[in-house]
Amino acid sequence: MRRGSSARRLGGFVLSTGFGSAVTLLAVPVVIDGAGPLLWGVQAAIQSAAGLFGVLVAFGWGTTGAAEVASMPPGARPQWYADSLVSRLFLFALGYPLMVLVMWLLNPTLLPLVVIASAAYLVPSLGGAWYFVGEARPDRLFRLEVLPQALGILASLPVMIFTRDLALTMLVQLLFNVLAVSLSARVILRGSGARVSPGLAPAFRRLGGQRHAVVTSATSALYVATPLLVLNALAPAALPVYAMGDKLFRFALTAFAPILHFVQGWISERGPEHRPERIRRVMTLIPLVSLAGGACIVLLGPWAAGLLSQSAIPFGPELSVPFAVVLFAVTLSQVLGLACLVQLGRARDLAASTLLGAVVGAPMLVAGALAFGAPGVAWALALSEVLVVLYQGAVIVRLLRTRPAS
Repeated sequence: MRRGSSARRLGGFVLSTGFGSAVTLLAVPVVIDGAGPLLWGVQAAIQSAAGLFGVLVAFGWGTTGAAEVASMPPGARPQWYADSLVSRLFLFALGYPLMVLVMWLLNPTLLPLVVIASAAYLVPSLGGAWYFVGEARPDRLFRLEVLPQALGILASLPVMIFTRDLALTMLVQLLFNVLAVSLSARVILRGSGARVSPGLAPAFRRLGGQRHAVVTSATSALYVATPLLVLNALAPAALPVYAMGDKLFRFALTAFAPILHFVQGWISERGPEHRPERIRRVMTLIPLVSLAGGACIVLLGPWAAGLLSQSAIPFGPELSVPFAVVLFAVTLSQVLGLACLVQLGRARDLAASTLLGAVVGAPMLVAGALAFGAPGVAWALALSEVLVVLYQGAVIVRLLRTRPAS
C-alpha cells in the first residue's frame, strides 16, 4: 500500500476518534453541572459496567474481529458479520437484564437511570465498528458508527440543560445508538447475499470459535470495570474523583485508537513474510508513543479535570501519576496483544495475559479501595496492567526468536 493511502487511512481513523472524543468532552461539564458530581460518577460507573457486560454481548468479535476481518477474503466478510450479529442479539437478551440487576443493586434509588443508561451504553456492542476497522474503511466507521452516536450526545445536551434529568438525557443517546447499529447492519448486509439465520442453536455454536477472544476481552474488561464498581459499592464518596481519572484515561485511550487501528492492518498488509520485521518496528516505536501519552496525563490531567468539572472535582498527582502508568501500559498492551499476538496466531497467549492481570489485579483493587480509596485503586490497576505488558512482550520476543520467518 502506498504511503499516501496509508496516511489517508490513518487520517480517517483520527477524524473518527477525534470527533467522537470532542463531543464526549463537551458533554462532561454539562452533565456535571446539570446532574451533579455524584450522579455523574454513577453514570460513569454504569458506562464502565457496560464495558464489562458488553464483552458478553460482543463475545470476542469486538476484540479480535478487526484482525480476523482483515485476514479473510472480502466476499466472506458480510456473512461472517451476519452470523455474529445474530449471536450477539441473543447475548444482548441475556446480558442486558443481568447488567440492570447488578447496577440496580448498587444504586437502588436510581432504577430509571440504570434501565435506560444500561441500554444506551450496551447497544453499541451490537454495532459494526470492528468490522469497518478490519476492512480498513474509516469513512464507514465515521458515517455509520461515530457520527450517529456523537449526534445523539449533542442532541441530549439541551435535554440535560433544560430538564436536569439524566435518565431523559440518556434516553436520547439510546435512540441514536440504536440508529447507528441499524445503519451499520444495513450497509454491511445490503446486496451482499449474506443470509441472516435466526436459529438459536447455530447462534450459540458459533460462540466456540471466539473462546480465546472472549476470555481476553472478559478478563480485560473485568479489571478495567471493577475499579468503579468497587468504589460504587465500598467508597461511593470517592467515585467522582476516580471517575474523572478514568474519563481522562479513556479520552487518551480513544486518541490512541487510530494508531492501534492502523497498526492492526499495517503489520500484515505486505504478507506474512514481512510480519516479523514489522512487529519489531512496532515494538520499538509504540513504547515512545505510550510514554508521551502518560506524560500528558501527568502534566495536563489536573488542568483538564478542573476545566471539565469547573473545579468541582479535585484531581492531583496522587491520581494523575498512577493513571499515567495505566495509560502507558494499556496502550502498549493493546498493540502487543490485539495487533501482534493475534496476527502471530497466539490468541491464547493474549487471553492468558489478560487473565493473569485480572487474577492478580482484582484482589489488589479491593484492598486498595479499602485502604487508600481512589489512589489505592488506581495504583492497583496500574500494577496489574504493567504485569500484562511484561507477559505479552516476553511471549512476542520468544516467538520472534524461534519463528523469525513465519
